[in-house]
Amino acid sequence: MRHPRPSRLAPVAALAALLAVGPAPSAAAHGDTIDFAIVTAQPADGRVRTVATWENDKDPVTDSVAGTLSAVDVNGRSLGPWKLVPVHGARATYTTRQALPPGRWKVTVDCGFPDLGHGAGTVDVPAPGTKPTDTPTSAPANPSKSRPADRSSSAAAPARSADGHQSATSSSALIWTGTALAAALVAGAAFLVVRRRRRAGR
Repeated sequence: MRHPRPSRLAPVAALAALLAVGPAPSAAAHGDTIDFAIVTAQPADGRVRTVATWENDKDPVTDSVAGTLSAVDVNGRSLGPWKLVPVHGARATYTTRQALPPGRWKVTVDCGFPDLGHGAGTVDVPAPGTKPTDTPTSAPANPSKSRPADRSSSAAAPARSADGHQSATSSSALIWTGTALAAALVAGAAFLVVRRRRRAGR
C-alpha cells in the first residue's frame, strides 16, 4: 500500500529539475564577461563613448553598468578613473561627465556589475578651433591703401624704363644719320674737286 507514493513524487521532482536546468542555456549564451568597444575615435568634445556587449552572443548589455574609464596620453599623463554614465537615447552606450583634453589617449574601460568587463582603445581628441587673429603688428596699418600705391609705383617703373630706352634709341639714330650726311657731303666735295682738276688739265 506504500508503493504509490514514489510515483506521485516523481513528476514534482522532474519539474523541479527542469526549472533548475531551464535558465542555464540563456545565461550561458550571454557569458559572464562584458566587452567594451570604443566607438569615438576622434571625440570632438573630449568625451569618449563606449558600447557594452556580452562576450558570447554580442547582445547589448541592457542592465545598468557600474564601471569606470581611465586614460593615459603619449607623454605618460594619466586621467581618471571616471565614472561611466549612460548616453541618453543610445542603447548600451556609456560616456563620462569629464572630458579629455586635446591629444592622443589610450583609453581603458572596466566594470564590475552586472559582470566583469573590460575594453581598451586609442582616441585622438582634436584641438578646439581658434578664432582668426588680428592684423600682425609688422603689417601696414591700412593695407588696402598701401597696396594700390605699390602696384602703381611698380607699374610706373617699367614705363620710365621704356621711355629711357626709347630716348637712347632716338639719340643713337640721330647720331648715325648726322654721320652719314657728313660722309656724303665730304664724298661729294671730293668728287667735285677731282672733276675740276681733270677739266683744268685738259
